Amino acid sequence: MSIIQGLTKAILYVRDIDTQTNFYRDQLGLEVKSFKSIEGRSDKQWVEFATGECTLVLHGNLEPQHGKDRPKLAFHVNDFETAYKTLTERGVKLGAVRSPSPSLKIAEGADPEGNPFTIDCQE
Repeated sequence: MSIIQGLTKAILYVRDIDTQTNFYRDQLGLEVKSFKSIEGRSDKQWVEFATGECTLVLHGNLEPQHGKDRPKLAFHVNDFETAYKTLTERGVKLGAVRSPSPSLKIAEGADPEGNPFTIDCQE
């Protein structure tokens, strides 16, 4: 049985959230699922678009950080603690567990070529 339950999000880091939101919503015609400000940071936004089983997310108004601002894959897990333990035992390097919103747990990692990903569980 797979620890990973599915690819739930592809996250794009963008400098101009308004321009990018207009492009994906108005020009490509994607439906906005949710729009949130990052708590304590009115300058940063999080916009989710419905794209089928995987959600496109714009994480916005960020200064570019070469090598860190590339797309990130977000994988859903059902049991966060078990998944974290199993993956680290398999040699996957995961960062510290964080909870950016109530009932959400996230850990970040990178593949062997440095491509970023997260595992997450919304309880």
